[in-house]
Amino acid sequence: MRNVEVSEIQCKTILNRSKMEFSDYTLNAYQGCVFGCSYCYVPVMRARRGQIDETRWGGWVQVKVNAPDVLRRQMLRVEPHERISIGTATDSWQPLEKRYEISRRILQELAHYPNPVHVLTRSPLLIRDIDVLTRIENLKVGVSLPSFDEDVRRVFEPDAPAFAGRVNLVRRLVDAGLHVSLFFCPILYGVMDNTESIRDYARRASELGVRRIIWDTLNYTEMLWKPHLGLLQEYRKLKHAPLRPSLTRAELKREMQRWSREYGLVV
Repeated sequence: MRNVEVSEIQCKTILNRSKMEFSDYTLNAYQGCVFGCSYCYVPVMRARRGQIDETRWGGWVQVKVNAPDVLRRQMLRVEPHERISIGTATDSWQPLEKRYEISRRILQELAHYPNPVHVLTRSPLLIRDIDVLTRIENLKVGVSLPSFDEDVRRVFEPDAPAFAGRVNLVRRLVDAGLHVSLFFCPILYGVMDNTESIRDYARRASELGVRRIIWDTLNYTEMLWKPHLGLLQEYRKLKHAPLRPSLTRAELKREMQRWSREYGLVV
């Protein structure tokens, strides 16, 4: 892992009420994320709240060392039907997790409850915890994979795990009988927002045995659009490829539905 400012903190809460349609609570074992993906919405939201960081996003992480103990107390007040989403503002299986094992202990605690749990990650480290995942009664796992082309990762998320490792993670999760979705997020403008890329993505997702594709376009463009265009130029040079015509959001939806039906997937 490259040089990252790491600090250990004590959190007062670990479950936070969510306004998202798919979740009642969010849970993030860390604050900050070493993967530092170029399209991440979290630094944008932090800036909107006036949280201006001296160290760039991806260069610092705070470890919530008491998170499992806090979760144990909070779960006493959570209704059995309430949904818990892990990893909405950081990757809870980023490299520090190998040392701290906080997310593993969180899963072990949640395995005692019937609550629906959703895990989102891009880290193959989650393979380590399949033994615990299979003990959670109502579990869904999302794996973030914006492309199958490793050159995309090298340009747009160079500090994140290689795509081959994520593909292996998906295979291992599916083989364990778990409910797995691919997060095709964002559909990168100028890279993946064309019919050929969507068709290929759906085909490969189906071959991996996933049940669903969750997709979205680049959000919070007021801060992310200009950096994205700069990276897009790097990507074109790397691929020696011209810019493909981009589909509108309505066209993307149509193509996603078309090819998902073709390959037996849900979107």
